[in-house]
Amino acid sequence: NATSTSTEIEHENENEIKACYYQAPDGKWNERLQLQNLTVGQHLIGTKIPNTDLLQAKTGPKIFFECGVGRIDTRNNKWQMVSGMLRLGRASAKPSAIRKKVARMSGSGKMIDLYVKKIDLHSFRLEVTRSLDEIQEIQERNERLRRGEVQPMIPASTLKEGMELVGTVVKLQPYGCMVDVGANRRGLLHIQKVADLFGKYIDKEKGLGEVGLEHGATIKVSVLSNEKKRLFLDFTQETKDLALAEAEEAEALKSRQEEEERKKQEDEEERKQQEEALKALNVDAEEEEEEEEKGSDVSVNEASMWAAYADDYAGGGYDDDGDNYDEDADIEDSLGIGSY
Repeated sequence: NATSTSTEIEHENENEIKACYYQAPDGKWNERLQLQNLTVGQHLIGTKIPNTDLLQAKTGPKIFFECGVGRIDTRNNKWQMVSGMLRLGRASAKPSAIRKKVARMSGSGKMIDLYVKKIDLHSFRLEVTRSLDEIQEIQERNERLRRGEVQPMIPASTLKEGMELVGTVVKLQPYGCMVDVGANRRGLLHIQKVADLFGKYIDKEKGLGEVGLEHGATIKVSVLSNEKKRLFLDFTQETKDLALAEAEEAEALKSRQEEEERKKQEDEEERKQQEEALKALNVDAEEEEEEEEKGSDVSVNEASMWAAYADDYAGGGYDDDGDNYDEDADIEDSLGIGSY
């Protein structure tokens, strides 16, 4: 923390602390905000304070901003400037990447959008962030804490391998989910663990969302490892057993559906065969009917012929049985002597 700069105007009398003003990079004079009146998520405009970077800090690299915030020193009723601290990553972050981040926010009069992340009224410290997503996560956690849905934050160092926790997905990455388990460090649920649970390929953030691991999802996890300030998570055995049971049920349902489809196809094939057979029978019946009609015509002709033949021999006394045949009379008729 630093005292008020010479560009600030402070008004006071013996009984009252007046407002304090500071000159912003755009030349305007703005009223300085009191630290105690800030709220998490409040928007601030800041300019990087030169020569104050802590890029080799044990808890990770940090830089500081003048963002128009101060406090009143109760010992002398004087205004004191409160700078905003911005964390740039873990202590293990690549120095070259950190330098690039710093360079993008540096420059005389360059104004940066910042948001209040944490307020410590005991040590008069202000922590800011540039990420609205991070603010949203903090606000959601505070609301869950207010409703008693989560416990107060616990030290990540107390988390032991095998411990089961209820976590909330707070961010999706191509390599997995960042999960808030109620500790002061997020845990990583690697995408391979998700693929193993669901038994299929997970296509980065899109695939994670498709299986229900979208932002805000509540999941049961266990501590896989917690070393070197890196917390790795896995699904609980209960979750794995449930997923396995659901997978087996889905496979059984798929088998039933396939069997029903196969039976349906067999029934359809049998129906088609029956239709073909019936069609063939109809053709045979038509052909037989035509033959019968032709046979009926022949029978009529034969009957006519036989009728004519019967007429020719009606008066000849011819009898198939030959019982009344008179050969002598026939001879006499032939010789023309029958009249004698």
